[in-house]
Amino acid sequence: MRFENSELRAFRGVIEEGGFRRAADALHISQSAVSQAVAGLEGKLGMPLIERGKELRLTDAGRRVFDHACEVLSGEQQTLEDIAQLRRGQRETLNLALSASINRFHAPALLTDFSRRYPQVRLKVAELPARNIIYTVLSGTVELGFGPFQKDMQAFRVIPLYSDSRHLVVSPSHPLFEAIMGGERDALAQTPLITSALDNPELRPSIARLRDQFSTVWEVSSLLMRIHMVFQGLGVTFMDRQVLSEHPDCAEFCVIDDVSFGTIDKQVGLYSRNDKKLSESAARFVSLCEERWNL
Repeated sequence: MRFENSELRAFRGVIEEGGFRRAADALHISQSAVSQAVAGLEGKLGMPLIERGKELRLTDAGRRVFDHACEVLSGEQQTLEDIAQLRRGQRETLNLALSASINRFHAPALLTDFSRRYPQVRLKVAELPARNIIYTVLSGTVELGFGPFQKDMQAFRVIPLYSDSRHLVVSPSHPLFEAIMGGERDALAQTPLITSALDNPELRPSIARLRDQFSTVWEVSSLLMRIHMVFQGLGVTFMDRQVLSEHPDCAEFCVIDDVSFGTIDKQVGLYSRNDKKLSESAARFVSLCEERWNL
């Protein structure tokens, strides 16, 4: 089973335009073609994507497919724009995806330095959850990923830059704080894990097993929002060591260190697809990072 871009385009149009007829007008196709495309998606999945009524509402499956459609079609549009620019003789683009902690602590200085050295290079930089960086590099939407490595990186050319660790933390404002810090496993089982993204068990089996230790998993892509939610006592999260030491709202967080999965060591660096030669702009950015970390 696979989604066709024409189906995703029609489905996204229905949601963004607020109806089947409006989507048909915007896409310059017939309303029946739009209806058939959405019905085709629902048929493949065996479940509805839209609750039909006076107002269109997405089902849970519909929200997931809508996010996927936006990601895929955005990548398609960007590729077309890049090709158009190359046709007009414009120079290369540094197409980079990085994690929230990289964006907070390293990217500002790196990108400032890069843009001053190579002002002719167009920048396209996205902050994404680590799992999403993997997917976007694999799909070719992004050329270069910058973040923590996963266990299986065989499809990538990797450049380790430094080691880091993530720690499971809780706020004293959590209603089960004493029980959690006292090592009561049932307390964690009643607590949501707040993370940047829901992970693919095939790519990150260790994280998939961690899910079973908590009541549920909340997917919150914003680092600042995750910190806020933990600060309010709504759940626990894994936080990078540097964020814990430097963000003021993390000052009172306590590390849950009496569980085997409380600390995750990781390598952080750059990676790209094995089968793709780096563009000149990406190679220059790699060299800049190696210079920064004295490699």
